[in-house]
Amino acid sequence: MTEQEQRHAERLFPAPADHGIALPDRAVSTVRSGTDTGGDHSNELWYQGSGRIGEKAVESIVIYPPTGGLQTQGDPFEPVKIGLLIDMDLGQLLSDTIDPIILAVEDALNEGVYDRPVEILTVDARGLPRENYLKVRKGYQRLVDAGCVVVIGPFISDNSLNLCATINATGVPCLGWTGTTLFHGEYCFTVANGDIPVEGGMAANWCFQSGHEKVGFFWEQGSSGDLYADHFRAAARQYDLEVVKEVRLGPNPRNFQRHLETMREQGAQALVYMGYGYSTFHFAAAFKELDWDPPRFMGTAFMFYSNSNTWAEGLEGWHGVDQLGEDGANPNYEAMMERFQARFGRTSRNVVVALSYDTARAAIHGIGNARIATPEEVKIGLEKIKWMPCTNGGPGCHLTFAEYDHRGYKGDFLTIRELRGGELHFRGYHRPTWPSNTRSPLLKADG
Repeated sequence: MTEQEQRHAERLFPAPADHGIALPDRAVSTVRSGTDTGGDHSNELWYQGSGRIGEKAVESIVIYPPTGGLQTQGDPFEPVKIGLLIDMDLGQLLSDTIDPIILAVEDALNEGVYDRPVEILTVDARGLPRENYLKVRKGYQRLVDAGCVVVIGPFISDNSLNLCATINATGVPCLGWTGTTLFHGEYCFTVANGDIPVEGGMAANWCFQSGHEKVGFFWEQGSSGDLYADHFRAAARQYDLEVVKEVRLGPNPRNFQRHLETMREQGAQALVYMGYGYSTFHFAAAFKELDWDPPRFMGTAFMFYSNSNTWAEGLEGWHGVDQLGEDGANPNYEAMMERFQARFGRTSRNVVVALSYDTARAAIHGIGNARIATPEEVKIGLEKIKWMPCTNGGPGCHLTFAEYDHRGYKGDFLTIRELRGGELHFRGYHRPTWPSNTRSPLLKADG
């Protein structure tokens, strides 16, 4: 072989690039905000999302740790990648999803949790229940192929179940927001936006504590519908509630007014709805037509009040499962919101800001705990997280994982709020008691 015929190995992948923005005393990002509108938007209501409908996520955001005045030897360090999988229409919540992730990573790097650059890589791949199942699978695979060592999302239960096999097959740990217990496996973790079986029990407990003995029950067909329904029915039996009528809703529900009218005629003292939340507009129209304002309770779809102002109007009068703690009670939340306002120049006090922050904290601490930056080691790093302070929930809410416990939130991470008169009111934490505590025959005999 002549010298002219020789082939020389070229670098297979581009060399890491340094943006040249690192500072000695604090972490710094390549963007001011995580969306194309720069986060410049004001809320109409304090609990509303602060983004603009239709805004787009910045695809790649690199965050550099403080250098401490040191200069590394040799090539720059390539950022370790955290994936963000957006699987639903976030309405005006996109910047409230991404900006807290930026803040959480900056905070962790400032604290010395990790000492290499971190890249947040976002894929918008919306899937079930409105779009095709394959889109979200391809979106997750794209993040895996890009080298992400952990992925935040999906957010919807349908997509979480749809992705279970993919996640466990790829071996890249996933931090989902789903509340379903059917999302499980070696690489499936949750920083859950609710707890579907528990929500069914919460609804029955709320009816019991409020003195509502006859209840009308709506649940929605889907990946979590039977979980909602089974656990509500079980809790209703425990509390001796009478379900006067039960309705299963399809993707495009029909005859709302007729069902509600029948429930009212049958003496329903309260209503319970467990589902995606897309039916709340139909409920609102039917209540108005019937001139009926019954006590009513719904699951975590209640938190869509932040998605759009129109959605909040449709939720008027409902009690629902929330995750924001009692106002001013969680010092971790209050301190984070101060840093959020200082960093992004706005205040957005809704549950998504807290949820995103807690999830990103779990992701970066999982990376920091890992021996090396591979998905397998990050999975082990996540399992090492114990009693991580949380911004969601009450002051005692914390995040803990273990080898066979991948459901992170512990303590008071579920709350009850009511949207009434355009105001969001805190109505308590979920702290159930035994029915015997209030209706024991022995207590009545003594009384």
